Amino acid sequence: MRTGLLLAALIGLAGASHISSAATSSSTDATWAAYGKLEESTSSYCAGGSVPMPEWAWPTEGQVDIRGDKLTFTTASRAPNSSFTVELKGLQPDGSGRIVSKDNKNREFYLTLTPGTGARPFYLTYSYNACRRGYTPKT
Repeated sequence: MRTGLLLAALIGLAGASHISSAATSSSTDATWAAYGKLEESTSSYCAGGSVPMPEWAWPTEGQVDIRGDKLTFTTASRAPNSSFTVELKGLQPDGSGRIVSKDNKNREFYLTLTPGTGARPFYLTYSYNACRRGYTPKT
């Protein structure tokens, strides 16, 4: 009887451990070229704002690197806040989720990943404006 209970407890713990690691694991390491552009508008004044934001006014090309729990987008663009790194903690088991991070001026921004692993679309928005930039794998 005790042996059966011990065996059941060990199997339960092993299963819970597997579920826990799946829920916190971000995605597989990957690198791909990406193209980012302002969505639903070409205005540098997203959503009728009054402050020009050059980092939103034109498309950008760069490279996405996912290593462990970090996603880095690097671009040669000289526009402010074009390159960024975020920690991929709290993603859903399917790889999707919304990450809250801060830029080099301590302003919050949000990165929203679509489901999947490796190369896939994601979106960036800031807390201080209504601009949304979509990044897609470049093919």
